[in-house]
Amino acid sequence: MSEYLEQPAVDAAAPAPEAVPQAAPVVSEAPEHTNGVASRYATAGRKGAERIHQLIERGKLYETEHGLKRGRQRLRQLIEEGKLYEQEHGLGAPRRKKRGAPVSPEQVVRRLLDTLVRVAKPAYRAELLKLVQALDGKVA
Repeated sequence: MSEYLEQPAVDAAAPAPEAVPQAAPVVSEAPEHTNGVASRYATAGRKGAERIHQLIERGKLYETEHGLKRGRQRLRQLIEEGKLYEQEHGLGAPRRKKRGAPVSPEQVVRRLLDTLVRVAKPAYRAELLKLVQALDGKVA
């Protein structure tokens, strides 16, 4: 057993071992399909992963700013805190605004009836047009 504990003797007269050149790590840009175009799914996956890492970093900043301790579900907690950090500091993607102005209930009913007139069978269109004209007379 003592033979395993002994250090091997180094021969000073022996030539030094040559340095083995190491190949550079291979970094692939994006997986390609047979037609040579990068996969949009792979690109979207990378963007999503970058976003998650960004939120995690911002979650750590949020914890340090607010003096919080680590939670049990660490990554999920950091992502949520990263979103809070973005809200507090005005970072992150701008929210999409809703299209158009608010619509009144009368406009919704009118649009529904106009659509019904276009979709209805010709036999029912005359009756629907009478209904629309009656509502127009009532509203106007």
